[in-house]
Amino acid sequence: MATSMDLSETRQPSLYASSTIPFVFAVACVGSRFWCRWTNKAGFWLDDWLILFALICAIGLTTNMLWWIPRGLGKHVLVFGPHVAELFNTGLFTAEMTYTGVIISVKFSIAALYQRIFRTENIKLPIIILSALVAMWGIAVFLLTLMQCIPTRGFWDKTIERSCNVDSNKFLFAISIPNILIDVALLLLPVPFVLKLHVSKDRKVSIMSMFLLGGFVCVASIMRLLAVVNEDLEVDPTWNLVDQGIWAKMEADFAIISACLPTLRPLYVAIRTKLFGTVLSHGPSCPQEGGSVPRKKRALQSWGMSALQSRDEDTTLFPRVDKTDETDSHDASLSDTQKATVVGNTSLRCSCA
Repeated sequence: MATSMDLSETRQPSLYASSTIPFVFAVACVGSRFWCRWTNKAGFWLDDWLILFALICAIGLTTNMLWWIPRGLGKHVLVFGPHVAELFNTGLFTAEMTYTGVIISVKFSIAALYQRIFRTENIKLPIIILSALVAMWGIAVFLLTLMQCIPTRGFWDKTIERSCNVDSNKFLFAISIPNILIDVALLLLPVPFVLKLHVSKDRKVSIMSMFLLGGFVCVASIMRLLAVVNEDLEVDPTWNLVDQGIWAKMEADFAIISACLPTLRPLYVAIRTKLFGTVLSHGPSCPQEGGSVPRKKRALQSWGMSALQSRDEDTTLFPRVDKTDETDSHDASLSDTQKATVVGNTSLRCSCA
């Protein structure tokens, strides 16, 4: 085996790039999300705090990757010798825990965002089911990670008496399948509700495109699964884990980015205003704080999400669906100006998701 290896090979530059560049964008997206909420005085809801927790986990994951790479990851194991095993396994264990924290938090944040945006009874049951599946998946992954070896320390400390009965390749494969299926379900869940929005076809396409950008997360999950299938961690693990590490890190960071994109329209409007000196919209301008439309304060419901019912208070990329089957009767009671505001979805109404 040793003669077939080029010990001068290294994939560490790719690891450094994949660990830092997407992470910078993830930090920027979360920061922009909170900036939107703060500048529009829209308040912070459960989906915002969940994405912030996901970013904290991502900071841990990124820190671990930057610690892990110079300690063996990305080079052949023979370059470092057998003593690298403890450092390598410590990095692997930490990566599994922090990666799981990111993925679970992002999934819950997306579910909470859907609940807050789409005010229809039809979406509640799918959200509850998906949230339960995410919780069960997360608990299972955390427990299996902790119990790969008994005691847990035995996973990286080979000098103690231990029992390790979990095959790492099978474990990584088993957790990848439900992760991908849940991602696909979350990706497709808003589509039928977006189609029922009272907006133009071009607007619907724009909205769905924003949500479907999360498809890259599914692609990253699938690529990670293929890496699990094609690579054997029992042979040259510091080299063979590289593809899994790259795709897992990119999946985590892009999950945060895609979860933030639907909330950033106010930033887009602000940038467009800065560049062109005006905001193009299809409706009247936003009532300012202290104007004729007072800001209502409502209790948090469900998972702590907004219970705001007024269309004047909370907008994201699009007008929320309150009751998809009753929107016609609701719109009938609106004035022409109000209808133009709803359909045009001017994001100047002082809030963002």
